[in-house]
Amino acid sequence: MYKNLAISRGIFFLMIEQLIKNSVLSNELTRPFGWNSVPRDNTKIWLDKNENVDPEYQEFIRQVAQEIPNISKSTYPEPAILYKKLSDLDNVPIDSLFLTAGSDGAIRYSFELFINPKDKILITSPSFAMYDIYCRIFGAQTYKVYYQRSPKGPIIEFANILKALLQIKPKMFCLPNPDSPTGSILTYEQIMEIINLCNKENIILLIDEAYYPFYPHSFSNKVGSFKNLIIARTFSKAWGLAGLRTGYVIGHPETIKYFHKIKPMYELGTYSIAFIEKMINYSEKMEASTQNIIDGKTHFLKEMEKIGFDTFKSEGNFLHVAFGEGSEKIHKELSDIVLYRKNFKEDCLSGYSRFTATTKENFKPIINKIKSTQVK
Repeated sequence: MYKNLAISRGIFFLMIEQLIKNSVLSNELTRPFGWNSVPRDNTKIWLDKNENVDPEYQEFIRQVAQEIPNISKSTYPEPAILYKKLSDLDNVPIDSLFLTAGSDGAIRYSFELFINPKDKILITSPSFAMYDIYCRIFGAQTYKVYYQRSPKGPIIEFANILKALLQIKPKMFCLPNPDSPTGSILTYEQIMEIINLCNKENIILLIDEAYYPFYPHSFSNKVGSFKNLIIARTFSKAWGLAGLRTGYVIGHPETIKYFHKIKPMYELGTYSIAFIEKMINYSEKMEASTQNIIDGKTHFLKEMEKIGFDTFKSEGNFLHVAFGEGSEKIHKELSDIVLYRKNFKEDCLSGYSRFTATTKENFKPIINKIKSTQVK
């Protein structure tokens, strides 16, 4: 009996592998199992994932949570009010919007809508890890333009982007602005040149504005003129609501209607919708917190430069500092109070540590701890 069961199981597993699409079977595609995740230490300051950890703003979010009606936890969602509020917030037509699970969801839906196996995708490198992963999941051919190391931080040669677009002629170009983990940007003029070139060459241009308004320049006002332009946004960064997994796409109405064709039964849960609806009423609170964090970032960088460390300021809600020969000692001293990214394998960021930007008050014990290592 057990022998027959084992044979049956063997046949079952063999058939499953035969049925799964090749791009997912590939050993080059790996994703972590959620049950192996390690919860972060609540006794430390979390500056490792570019979240909004402004204590005053987090207290405000806690107060808003108390305003959410309990019925939102037990009813199916109706997002019409949220769509209207987003339309007013971003000054775009309501039919230019599509709700998603964070900007990550906006990116995945873009791949699902436009990308067939063997389509060519151009991405920057290093960048948000999911771009490369979605290329693998959807069986696309991935092409990369690389950041180079410079005294002012990672830079990407604009000429190389234009050259790649013209030579490769990808189906889609994914361009975070600011990018992550580099924090680098392209200028308004450069991106407008890319928008016009992609329009001429019939290339989908996905601009990821996850760090808006830490970087306050947006291209959402261009979607009405370019059907191939997709803007991805999120409430995870400046709005401090990463746990709600809420974002959206901004695009031309003729393009957005196809996003709605491939959506699940409901874009978001009722609780997330109700929370975002409330938060939009208090956008000035988010803007004040954003400025506090920018001020904190500037303060931390100045303090590090006073000590003599190399730094560069990203345009996102994070920053980089190179502790040099004292890095091992500093990492050890900081390990008890803060979580952050200690180093990178990519050459353009090698030797630099990345801290999520936070308020001056939050940075104070970290600065003091770093300074104390200089006198021991």
